[in-house]
Amino acid sequence: MNSPPPNIPAPPMEPDPLECCNRGCCPCIFDYYTDAVTRWETTVRALGYDPDALRRR
Repeated sequence: MNSPPPNIPAPPMEPDPLECCNRGCCPCIFDYYTDAVTRWETTVRALGYDPDALRRR
């Protein structure tokens, strides 16, 4: 497995389902995760890489 280029930040770690309290919080921990993934994808694309290709590594 090749490591990503050093200027690429690591993708956010997905929360464990047990980390959610299931009380319908707004925002939920998974909302924060989704936002973090979107920011990560935007950053990776801005650096000229494909986020999906990096995720498959």
